[in-house]
Amino acid sequence: MLRRTHYKGACLSPEREQRVRNLASVHDPQSVAWRLGAGLSVIGLCLTMPSLALADGKKAEPTLFLVTEPNPPVNFLDPSNGQLIGLATDKVRLIMQDAGISHDISIMPWPDALAAVDRRPDACIFLMNLTDERRPHYQWVAPLMEGGWALFAPLGFQRRITGPADLSGLRIAVQAGGALEKHLQEITRDVPDVTLVTAEGAAEIGNIFNGKADLYAGGAWAAPYQARQIDMPVRMVMRLTRSIGAMACNKKVPADMVARMQKALDTIAADGRAGAVERRYSTPGSWGGWGLDRRPNP
Repeated sequence: MLRRTHYKGACLSPEREQRVRNLASVHDPQSVAWRLGAGLSVIGLCLTMPSLALADGKKAEPTLFLVTEPNPPVNFLDPSNGQLIGLATDKVRLIMQDAGISHDISIMPWPDALAAVDRRPDACIFLMNLTDERRPHYQWVAPLMEGGWALFAPLGFQRRITGPADLSGLRIAVQAGGALEKHLQEITRDVPDVTLVTAEGAAEIGNIFNGKADLYAGGAWAAPYQARQIDMPVRMVMRLTRSIGAMACNKKVPADMVARMQKALDTIAADGRAGAVERRYSTPGSWGGWGLDRRPNP
């Protein structure tokens, strides 16, 4: 498709258009007719370019409006320069570059981001967990990343944890009042001597290094990232839940654009660029990998 930059229906800037029109006043009588004719021809060509640009009958692609929420290390503003970066954001930039799709990215609170993708026909949101309930309501580019909740320990932790029963006698640091604390309460209800060390706001991962807790419960990506910030490496000892993080697009986003984004995601996963992004943000250790079997059904 022929692309153009136009100004009020023509492809000339106001200055250049005026220069062309001023050719009529040139004082060289031998060149006036030629220059005026050439100038008007240029203007005529520019004015007809819209029909050339759309000669194949296709509409110009929309610029996609991509939205996300603050959630380090998945998406966050770099404190050094204010640039939006993160595990999902960096992958999305690669996807859009490979797919050749024009886009704008905005970061906002989750309720606002969700409202935008539901309201705007040109919008996609990342990162949204792909679930059976959500699947029919959006078009999906997945898997952008795998996540969920997990238990973490210092590298020197020796006890083998294969299930909830192995948590007996252990202290687990977890954020107070959240869904993760409720999940731990449910799975350890019949396990003796499990202590949840709770704290308002985000639980302190440092508690597993200062003797206040044995394990830390948190996000599969967030916990290793937090440990990295305090230079205290951790390892995953038990997966609690699994989730597929994806880009979800409004149903009115052109299907071919979604297909190109999916192809680009598959490409960066196959050629190693996606893995390089994950290593940049501390890939959770010892949790295995998920493959194309985790992708949404067509």
